[in-house]
Amino acid sequence: MPDTKSGRERKGQNKRRQLEDHLARRELDADEEPPEPARETVDSEYLSEADELDR
Repeated sequence: MPDTKSGRERKGQNKRRQLEDHLARRELDADEEPPEPARETVDSEYLSEADELDR
């Protein structure tokens, strides 16, 4: 089957519609409140090296 401009446009519209549907479903399924930010663990090895550089 030959590649036509109208076929490419239709394919692009279908992909755009699928993406919009996916994003809408993802937004509806999301929690009401965003999750609390996770605290990063601090590795003391890196802190001691930084302290040595400041001296």
